[in-house]
Amino acid sequence: MPVYDLICDHCDRMYEDVIAHIDEDVPCDECGKVLRRIMSPVNFNMGVGAYGYYDETLDKYIPTNRARREEMRKQGVTPKGETPKPDGDAWV
Repeated sequence: MPVYDLICDHCDRMYEDVIAHIDEDVPCDECGKVLRRIMSPVNFNMGVGAYGYYDETLDKYIPTNRARREEMRKQGVTPKGETPKPDGDAWV
């Protein structure tokens, strides 16, 4: 069953991570009115994924984060907003 965040428009009470069917009306514990579903933030990191990705900045296929750091070091590329080390090596 899906998990929802719900809010009561009558008493402003909020419920997080409520398990309910999509067509089920969930009543408020305090006032008994039907709760309204609200959008909750998504909390996950895409990362590199199972098969990696093509990095346009490095112009190369990157299978892992470690491979990306090594390729950045080889090409002398620094992450956005950072300055290179005094010896010219990339911050990785």
